[in-house]
Amino acid sequence: MALRELTVENLAVVERVRLSLAPGLTVLTGETGAGKSLVVDAVALALGARASTDLVRSGADAARVEAVFDAPPLDADDPMADVVAVGEGSVIVRREVGADGRSVARLNDRTVTVGGLASVGSRLGEIHGQHEQQRLLEPARQLALLDGFGGHAALLTEVADAHRAWRATVAAAAELLTDAHELARRVELLRHQVDEISTGAPRPGEDAELEAQLRAAEHGETIARAADEAVRALREEGGAGEALGAVERGLTTAAAHDERFAALADRAAGLSAEAVELARDVAAVAEGVDLDPASRATAEERLSLLYDLRRKYGDSLEAVVAFGEQAASDLERLEHQEADRERLRAEEVERRTALEAAADQLREARRDAADRLVTAVNGELPPVGLPAEAFGVALEPAEIGPSGGDRVTFTFAPNPGEPPRPLSRIASGGEASRLSLALEVVLAAADDTALLVFDEIDAGVGGRNASALGERLHDLSQYHQVLCVTHLPQVAAWADAHLVVGKRVEGERTTTEVRVLDADGRTAELAAMLAGEGAGEEAQAAAEALLRGAAT
Repeated sequence: MALRELTVENLAVVERVRLSLAPGLTVLTGETGAGKSLVVDAVALALGARASTDLVRSGADAARVEAVFDAPPLDADDPMADVVAVGEGSVIVRREVGADGRSVARLNDRTVTVGGLASVGSRLGEIHGQHEQQRLLEPARQLALLDGFGGHAALLTEVADAHRAWRATVAAAAELLTDAHELARRVELLRHQVDEISTGAPRPGEDAELEAQLRAAEHGETIARAADEAVRALREEGGAGEALGAVERGLTTAAAHDERFAALADRAAGLSAEAVELARDVAAVAEGVDLDPASRATAEERLSLLYDLRRKYGDSLEAVVAFGEQAASDLERLEHQEADRERLRAEEVERRTALEAAADQLREARRDAADRLVTAVNGELPPVGLPAEAFGVALEPAEIGPSGGDRVTFTFAPNPGEPPRPLSRIASGGEASRLSLALEVVLAAADDTALLVFDEIDAGVGGRNASALGERLHDLSQYHQVLCVTHLPQVAAWADAHLVVGKRVEGERTTTEVRVLDADGRTAELAAMLAGEGAGEEAQAAAEALLRGAAT
């Protein structure tokens, strides 16, 4: 995932700069104050660094940075897969810092928080500078790098699975009641609830049926009288039934002579039959209206019981039935709780033992990896101007978690005879950056960060170690895209691409510009770095020698 393009507008003295970048090692050089570190600041903003209004160019409304990253194919479950899919294989970051303090961040035209951008930015690149907070100093990052170096993925999965299983057992045990009186109270209450609902045996919809039945009984005489009148009107002589029968007969006779009346005769026959059925149904419903006071009292008593169950256990009989089923399940669980407690206690011991065994196995692997890492990193320190045997890895026991039971701390002893200190407490930014470089060279295969930016990591490095430092950067660029701000020609000579940063004054405004150097331009720039502007043939020859040495 390489940084392909970087566009910067109105960032401090930068009015507008657009850079095309390539994989490998790219160096930025230029006179002090020209704005080399502003390029690093721009990349940092694209990666989600906090912004300051001081970065906005005087007179501009906002500073803007756009970075285009080439992204490799990702697994479907990778958190970045959706972002990359929207960009059709690219990740385009746009960051705007307003003079009024407002900051806007976008990923492939999706507005995100600065924190969200930083989360993705940690996958895209990492800044190594004298004043930058580096992920390499974070204990969690050090642990992850050690595990990556050691190839502990399978062991980590085993520990995480064992920890998850143990925590699940602990959580299940914690849900069991431990107070005997509270347990007895809960069992008694649940048993009462289950018995009351079971005895009542409510049937969903039964209350609505009883309410309708009682409403009918309340007006039973009126209903019976009206129904009787309706039946008589349909059945008696001269009623609707007889009239419809006459209509049917008349239309049937007419249809015998004119087929147009056939359909009408059929309709009349249907109405006549419907009148007969209607009279029968009305009579049947009327007979179902119970006028017996005893039956009415029974229905009222039953409905009162159902209302009481609804008041206690739910807004409807469906809810009451569901409550009873859940209560029965809870009662069964509590009545068997002691057996469950014993089972979970044994299961917890078993799973804790398995977790500790997996954590111990991971710890042994980490110890072995730590020894190998220390040896490898210390072998890289003298060439970058740091004392041999200065780097160490402290492995201390900690409470076992999903990533094991170890606390890993990278240490550094800058001066022989002094005790090692955590890497995060190194006072010298130059030392921290160069140690980071040594670590990065060793850990290159374990670190999947695409872009590494080094801002003047050669501070305090003399010419004797400068070439070795450049060589390490070049080696590192075989695994990552590397962007380095340097003031040493011995480092710059190792670059695959060389950018020179300069400034010009137009009117009363200073503007930074960046140029990509060709072969002749690189020679001239290295000569100027060696002997200053107007360097002579000797410096030119020395520059050519540096370039030849780096190329071989």
